Amino acid sequence: MQRLSFFAALWILSFGLFAQDGNNELTEYIRTAQYQKAIEYIDGQEASRELLYQKARCYQSLNNYVQAIEILENLKQSYPDDVAISLDLALCYERTMQFQKGIHCYDKLIMLDTLNTYFRVRKADLLYRAEKYAAALDEYQQIPTENYNLSYLKRSVAMCYEKTNRADSARVYYAEAWQVDSTDIFSALSLVKMNIQQEDYISAVQHSETFLAHDTTNAQMNALNAFAYYHLNVYDEAAKRFEKCRAAGDSSLMVNRSLGISYFFLQKDTCAYPYLNQALTQDTTNMTVLYALSSVNYNLGNFTQAIEGYKKLVETALPNKNALYTYLMGLARSYEEDSVFIEAGRAYFLAKDYASTNNQKMELFFALAMLQEENLNDYQGAIFYYTQYRATLFNYQEALSEAEQPDAKKIEEVEYKLTELDKHIQALKEQQGVDYDNKIWR
Repeated sequence: MQRLSFFAALWILSFGLFAQDGNNELTEYIRTAQYQKAIEYIDGQEASRELLYQKARCYQSLNNYVQAIEILENLKQSYPDDVAISLDLALCYERTMQFQKGIHCYDKLIMLDTLNTYFRVRKADLLYRAEKYAAALDEYQQIPTENYNLSYLKRSVAMCYEKTNRADSARVYYAEAWQVDSTDIFSALSLVKMNIQQEDYISAVQHSETFLAHDTTNAQMNALNAFAYYHLNVYDEAAKRFEKCRAAGDSSLMVNRSLGISYFFLQKDTCAYPYLNQALTQDTTNMTVLYALSSVNYNLGNFTQAIEGYKKLVETALPNKNALYTYLMGLARSYEEDSVFIEAGRAYFLAKDYASTNNQKMELFFALAMLQEENLNDYQGAIFYYTQYRATLFNYQEALSEAEQPDAKKIEEVEYKLTELDKHIQALKEQQGVDYDNKIWR
């Protein structure tokens, strides 16, 4: 706003000078924004510094910066110490992305007026826009803070620190800028974003809550606040805040995905389903969303949809061994619930190659044994997998016994399971006439 006010002042001053000199026609053209007519009028007059300067300004207003630069550069040759000419030239170079030339203009202006803080700030701004962040930082830090907007300077320093990957310093200055000016929304948002980027979610929650205590309507801050709670695994609070974002019209991927997954972890499958479904439509490659949606579909009894989801997960999970086990088990269970028992058995069988822990093997062998006995009537197979399950159950009992503080109750429970399992295996052999000496290992 300070820069706009400065140039507006120059225009007003120019109008006053021309009006006093009898240039009422030109003043009227400029006042009514008839810049092309103003240029034609000037072209019909005898050239002077004032008229050529006004012509350059008219070209600027028409966004014809090339013509404005040509005129201003010629004027600069004749009036090298003219502040207004160099200042307009710097602006034109900035608008045409010729930052280095603009910086040179400000260097000249600083030489002409060493105490002018505005020129130093504008030079630093152009250094930043030219991606010379270290030089910009050095320039900002040399500007006397009592002579310029303190919040702006601190925010600018923070931005330079952020661009040079000095996150801790950036966060300090964003916090100071926000403290100086409580209405500095940019610094507040940047501070919370950086807290999240640095995985300092507690600070992100604290700062976002402070902001929202005074302004509950800011959509970005509400989303960041919810996102911080989400990463702290406080899913009930995250869900409330993401619902608020949705109510305010934010149906972005981040909101839908995070809201759906929050409900998924809260085991509110009916609530999770529509958001996960929408999030997957927005980003079909997101495997986290696909897994959550597949699990939700299974829990809701949508087994056909769960099967399709798990199949896609299996196709894209290689070579993640642990993920493959999880996805294949989900696929097998979905097939089983959908009464597609042969496919369920195949999926369980494939999962064997990816079961890496005793608990996973224990889970898998029991599921396979039950499937073989109750749905496929393969009693030899059932006995085999019950036997495999027994071995993993025994390993689990040993691990419990060897713990620093053995849990006697759990050990007793496992002992009971082993006894009952032995009875079941023996009964199955006798009832189905399975000779355990036969080669049933597979």
